[in-house]
Amino acid sequence: MSKDDPSNNTPTPGDPELGDAGKRAIAAERARADAAERNVSTLQAQLKTFTDAGITDPASTKTELDRLTAENTTLTTDNDGKTKEITRLNVGIDKGLPKSLIARLQGDDEDSLTADAEALLEFVPADNKPTVPKSDPSQGPKAAGAPTVAQQFADAIGDF
Repeated sequence: MSKDDPSNNTPTPGDPELGDAGKRAIAAERARADAAERNVSTLQAQLKTFTDAGITDPASTKTELDRLTAENTTLTTDNDGKTKEITRLNVGIDKGLPKSLIARLQGDDEDSLTADAEALLEFVPADNKPTVPKSDPSQGPKAAGAPTVAQQFADAIGDF
């Protein structure tokens, strides 16, 4: 082994002994090298995990994350809008508003929608059913108090 070989740890008679500072420097350098080797091993394991998962380009991963975040925001906004619409419809139906007035309800929450529905109910007639005249039983082919066809038949047969 040559004098320059680092594996040669045996001091030679012409080598000066290392002092405490030199020994500390060597120990610190060895600790730094060990930490660097552990860090390299960890990074290689992470790279293998990403490669196995099919992730080879960090920029494309960032782009995909941004796209998914934007899509999540859009879906959340749509969901909030649909939830408000369902609440508006439920309040209108519960209060008995006509279909044409349910679309006019305004408010951000159920309480404000309920208050608006109650205000609109003041303009809706209490009996909003279509008015159809009631039939008069005394009108038509049978006069009031006249015997029915079955009664007339029974009377006719009873005479024999």
